[in-house]
Amino acid sequence: ALSKPLDEAFSLWKKLLEGAGVPCVRSPEQTLSSLQLLAALYRLQDKPIQALESFLLLLSLCRRLGDGLGTATALSQICHTLLQLGSPAQAQV
Repeated sequence: ALSKPLDEAFSLWKKLLEGAGVPCVRSPEQTLSSLQLLAALYRLQDKPIQALESFLLLLSLCRRLGDGLGTATALSQICHTLLQLGSPAQAQV
């Protein structure tokens, strides 16, 4: 019940980022921050799969924007989450 708003937000972000190219958003930086926050909130709720999916959306957007630092950070968070899930082979970049 507590994660319902997060799940709805994730669904909206996923729809927005489905297409190729940079999505038409007012502020790409704010969008990146929102995705980081979404993933962090899922982590706090002990929902690593949802956090992983959120980090994957973040990674996709960072790559589209050409944000090297954001891409590296997202990859690091993805690896960390995969290690938490006990999947070290998938965590190799």
